[in-house]
Amino acid sequence: MNAKGFGRQTLERRVLREDIRDHLIDDILNGRLAPGDRIVETRIAQRFGVSQAPVREALRDLELFGFVVSSPYRGAMVRQISVEDLMQIYPIRAALEGLAAREAATRIDAAGLKKLEKLLLALRSAAAKGDMRAEVDADYAFHLTIVEASGNWLLKQFWERMRLATTTFLTVSKSHRSLHEIVEWHVSLIDALKSRDAAAAEREMRRHIEEPGQLLRASMEEAEANRRKGAGRRTPARGRKAAG
Repeated sequence: MNAKGFGRQTLERRVLREDIRDHLIDDILNGRLAPGDRIVETRIAQRFGVSQAPVREALRDLELFGFVVSSPYRGAMVRQISVEDLMQIYPIRAALEGLAAREAATRIDAAGLKKLEKLLLALRSAAAKGDMRAEVDADYAFHLTIVEASGNWLLKQFWERMRLATTTFLTVSKSHRSLHEIVEWHVSLIDALKSRDAAAAEREMRRHIEEPGQLLRASMEEAEANRRKGAGRRTPARGRKAAG
């Protein structure tokens, strides 16, 4: 095979890998693949009509991004993201996206700002309909737009590896805050970017991420307190039964 043919084959494999990866991500985020589900290479290859090579490469990407875990004997499985994982990732997200917002403030163009405003409208529409999935998708696109506007490709790579965790906050927090309230957190961030104020953009982005983290911590503490209270109520009942 000549160099031109080899290059074309490599490009085709890369495209196949990315298509398979994106389809599997969509399956995970939309619940068609649940935490703990096995992802069998041969079945995925048959589904897309390809060899196992691009499937294996796509699964390596998914493992790198935190969507799956692999073991020598069980193969690839959809990863379970725990609340503890989320708590650890919030300060990392705040630092990364704070930097992205700072850099984007002086780089984002009119088209980028217009896109953010359209996504804000999409977020409000999803909240009005109570459409959690649409709000998650619009929220991800909103943050991606800012990360890309930073012009820092390495930052984008690190950020994308946390994608599964960054899409779970609305699901976790929906019983503690209205969707409308969560949406309006984006407004001050857009205002800071419009003003080209790098320090304000970083500050608003960090607040936008850290406040949900504090909310999640409070909900965790509440759940733990309720669990202990429930355990405390059950213990005397077992004691009375034993004594009788």
